Amino acid sequence: MKIIDTETWSRKKHYEFFKAFDAPHFNVTASVDVTKLHTYAKRNGQSFFKLFLYGVVKTANAVPELRYRIREDEVIEHDVVHPSFTVIMDDDVFNFCTATYKEAFPDFLEEVTDRMSGAKQEVAVGDDEPDSLLYITSVPWVTFTSISHPTNDQQHDTVPRIAWGKFTATGDRMMIPLSVQAHHALVDGVHVGRFYEALQTWLDDLSDLHMKTVQEEGLDEAIRLRENGELERAKQLLLTLLRKDEKNPRLHAHCAWCYDSLGEERQAVPHYERAIRLGLAGEELRETYIGLGSTYRALGRYEDAEALFAKAIEQFPDIGALKVFQAMTRYNLGRHKEATGTLLELLASPEPDDSIKRYRRAIAFYARNLDETYD
Repeated sequence: MKIIDTETWSRKKHYEFFKAFDAPHFNVTASVDVTKLHTYAKRNGQSFFKLFLYGVVKTANAVPELRYRIREDEVIEHDVVHPSFTVIMDDDVFNFCTATYKEAFPDFLEEVTDRMSGAKQEVAVGDDEPDSLLYITSVPWVTFTSISHPTNDQQHDTVPRIAWGKFTATGDRMMIPLSVQAHHALVDGVHVGRFYEALQTWLDDLSDLHMKTVQEEGLDEAIRLRENGELERAKQLLLTLLRKDEKNPRLHAHCAWCYDSLGEERQAVPHYERAIRLGLAGEELRETYIGLGSTYRALGRYEDAEALFAKAIEQFPDIGALKVFQAMTRYNLGRHKEATGTLLELLASPEPDDSIKRYRRAIAFYARNLDETYD
């Protein structure tokens, strides 16, 4: 928390002017597009209310003016503000529920779920609350175009009020009304406008909502084991995960790398091939091409290796490691001139190739054993 120096504050005159009003609050209501969030909630079986609550509180915290409060003769800025929202109970009554804002969505979700569960045990209305809050309510039965909130002492109550209403389908878009009420001595229309703009940006993105599934957490653990040299444990974990999710290309790729590192090249091949067929992408696809191509070559499947490396280089033309392994394959196919030409071009390149550096141990090993196959 910090104190705002009102003497040097650029909006000092506005602050003094509106502070003297008997009713200094103003309210803005506008529709926001929640199509993507609505779809996300249904697809993942999550509560739209909790998801939207997170987005609203996260966005409000990013607007400093919504964290300003008047305390006696001072204006203070909270470092963070927290949601105090309504929870419906039996007999059509509601309860107030206050939660601590957590920046990470999984932590926020756990906190809100726990607090809501507790709030449904006993009604608490009228308790003294700190001013480091945002008062939030949902009116899911009405697509309102305006709303007003009760205040006990408008001149001194500087906690913003935020409310949203019922969904409305507009074409292929899902819209809801969202209201923001704030004290005009601290907040102007431009600040509320920034809140709406930032919230819509968040609603169109949602990247911070991603929560790891059990499969993803298992894959992370398998990668950790593999990187620590616990290859057999990593392989067994990946095989267990694949029994539950056999169409996951990443699981197949990492399983193949474990087999390969254990010297079980033949068992690695079907996992490499499946990973590619299932749509592996990006860096992992590139590494899988290298792994499968070099495994084909190590097993004496030179024509398969050559065809795969040609396909891979077409997709990743700047990856030198692919060209090195392709040159080895061409050597095995008796195409010595092509192999030598490729290696000389790489040697003459003015820029070092990081991918070749990453595979230098494997390249050095195969360079000493170019005619060997491993089965």
